[in-house]
Amino acid sequence: MSVLDDDIYDDGRRSFEELLAKGEYKSSKEDILKGFKLFQKKYVYKSVGIQMLIVVLGLVSQILTIFTAAEGEDVSFSYMLIVMCVVLGGYFLIRPKNTFRKLEDSIGELEGTVYEAEIYTDKIKISTLYDPYISEEAEKEAEAENNDDKEENDPENDLPPATIIHLDNAAVEIVESSQLFVVYIKKLNVFVIPKSAFKPYEVMEIKNRLSNIMGVRYKGD
Repeated sequence: MSVLDDDIYDDGRRSFEELLAKGEYKSSKEDILKGFKLFQKKYVYKSVGIQMLIVVLGLVSQILTIFTAAEGEDVSFSYMLIVMCVVLGGYFLIRPKNTFRKLEDSIGELEGTVYEAEIYTDKIKISTLYDPYISEEAEKEAEAENNDDKEENDPENDLPPATIIHLDNAAVEIVESSQLFVVYIKKLNVFVIPKSAFKPYEVMEIKNRLSNIMGVRYKGD
């Protein structure tokens, strides 16, 4: 995950506006892949479309150059550019599929983690409650350290690691699908929150309130 500006998200604890919903969920391969597909559909494929348009224009211009060339004129450079355009176009088309395949192959590292999502009118707080890939030895060491410093530690230090996403930032967008809330940050980072983490009336509250607050940055699939 890339490092983003502090005004977009951070892991500090601050005062919040109205709490709309709070729920726990476990990350799953199916949800992660669905969220990433929505991400590619919204951002990646649009970029690929523009890139392919440039490639096609390049191909057409070089083909016209070859057909309109005078007899005996050297057009070997145009043929070279055509080959380059074909190779580049193939790369643009294959890259999103390769990225998706790599994610699918490595999804085991992300699956099974338990999160808690708190959705407010101005922020989303996502806390990690359980990570299956933290070794038992590390947990025991952390527990031992906590016991040693129990009297000196601030109670807030016992809170789970959290990410706070500020919804008033223009770089933050939310796409709602039939099963997911997918949060995009700077068109680079993706957070997938299943609707099953909340009660039906909470889902409606999230949709109604955040769509009004965020405007065009909140979209249905």
